Amino acid sequence: MTALVETGRFKVGDVVRVRTSPTFPTVNPRTPPYALGHVGKVIKAYGVIVNPQDHHQPYEPLYTLEFDAAQIWGPHASHVVVAEVHDEWLELFAQ
Repeated sequence: MTALVETGRFKVGDVVRVRTSPTFPTVNPRTPPYALGHVGKVIKAYGVIVNPQDHHQPYEPLYTLEFDAAQIWGPHASHVVVAEVHDEWLELFAQ
């Protein structure tokens, strides 16, 4: 793996969109359906996740994202939603 893949493409503070499908086929079931297509901010970057107990290769870099709940649940939501999403589901959001 290259250093870019090991640390991830995004850094804390980056604004990203959760793709509606991954950039390549994946068996990773972690992406929450309610986040698909929504824009969030990276609040934590974990890098590559090694979990040999349930996966024979390291997972793509993992990030914790924060979303404005109103974009997910509607205009009456006044809180934030936090979700962890792997790199292959994310794209940089051009503001």
